[in-house]
Amino acid sequence: MVENVAVAAQPSGWARARRVVRDATLTTSSSAVAALCSILALALNARSLGPGDFGTLAVTQAYATFISGLCTFESWQPVIRLCAKSRRRLGPAASCGIALDISAALFATVVAIGGILLFGEAIGVSRDNRLLAAIYSLTLLASLSGTPKGMLRLDGRYDVIAGNQVAQGAAMVIVSLVLWAVDASLLAYVTVLAAAGAFYNLTLFVRLLFRARRENIGLFNPLGSRSRRRFFRIFLAMATGTSLVSTLVGARRHVGLFLVASLLGEVAAGSYSVASRLATMVSRLTGPLNQVIFPEIARLSNAEPPDRLFRLNNHVTVLSACAAGGMTVVAILLQKVVVLLAVGAAYAEAPQLFAILFAAECFGLAGMHFNPLIQVLAGTKPLLKILTLATIVYLPLSLALSGWIGISGIAWAGLIVSAAIYAAMAMASRSLLKRRVRMAEGPTV
Repeated sequence: MVENVAVAAQPSGWARARRVVRDATLTTSSSAVAALCSILALALNARSLGPGDFGTLAVTQAYATFISGLCTFESWQPVIRLCAKSRRRLGPAASCGIALDISAALFATVVAIGGILLFGEAIGVSRDNRLLAAIYSLTLLASLSGTPKGMLRLDGRYDVIAGNQVAQGAAMVIVSLVLWAVDASLLAYVTVLAAAGAFYNLTLFVRLLFRARRENIGLFNPLGSRSRRRFFRIFLAMATGTSLVSTLVGARRHVGLFLVASLLGEVAAGSYSVASRLATMVSRLTGPLNQVIFPEIARLSNAEPPDRLFRLNNHVTVLSACAAGGMTVVAILLQKVVVLLAVGAAYAEAPQLFAILFAAECFGLAGMHFNPLIQVLAGTKPLLKILTLATIVYLPLSLALSGWIGISGIAWAGLIVSAAIYAAMAMASRSLLKRRVRMAEGPTV
């Protein structure tokens, strides 16, 4: 039950809309700058290393990200869901989040390094590149930004997140420029880029610790008493559900690259990675927007009448679908120009892959509002069912299509699965909203 104080503190009407627009503008603007920096860094790295070495770097980075998704938790969402109802839960939620982040980071690092030794070649990490993958896997020790981001988003401090994001993007460009200028080795690329990525997460974590001390936010051992353990179990259940959702969403991108690397080699992996990174600029831009929309939809779902929420969902669905469709058409028309300007002519297969993967990402943009809506109305179970089935279908579909039409088959498999996920989430959200409307209307005589 939402406390009256929490509800009263929330703005309404145009005030809420202005705040959402302000936060969304700030986050998307900073994301656009960060995305531009990412493209510049990608261009420098891809041109300097060439398709083969860049493919190795891409597989190494994707492996660390994939293991991070499997082992770490989306702790920022439970922080918002618990503390939006009562600010008195700030200390317990932060304590649980920090404990979970640290434990998961240690576990992820061990799993990543162990996985390299056991089945590295199955995902395209050759014996010669095991050291590189192990070095980059050490960045998982710094995967501690989940709870700090949750606290900042809860307070509406998107300016801090945006500033860190832009600073990280600029740092990556400077680092890539220096590595290109000195004609650095692949080992130097892996080491320096790993250190730069880890520094970003650590700065947010240190900021949280200083804030807790300054504002007297009580941090404690979440396993120290029965009541604390009970709260920790609630937090863990929420974090596990949202983490599984995020893992399943991101897994398809990484699995696609692993399939290309293991089946077709590092040069093909370089082309696929270039196309994938350019395509995922959509999610780079809409990810922060989702972080603004998620808490707003959570509040609206608890405060707005069901019939109004149903109409709002229909309007947002139409608008987001139109935006995604328009972006897809532009990407198809400019596919060759985008890839040529970004990384040059050495990545011959990248333009077609970019167009297909970009279209798949746009389905995620069109259905961005379904995720928080379904979570609020029914928890993460419907999402997990949809995404688990999609992941199960994706692997054999990718293998079948890659055997039929080559590397582009893996991209087409991603597009088909993304379209199916969008359709399933749209039907699920509509069904849940209709059920809530019927419950609000009560039995008919």
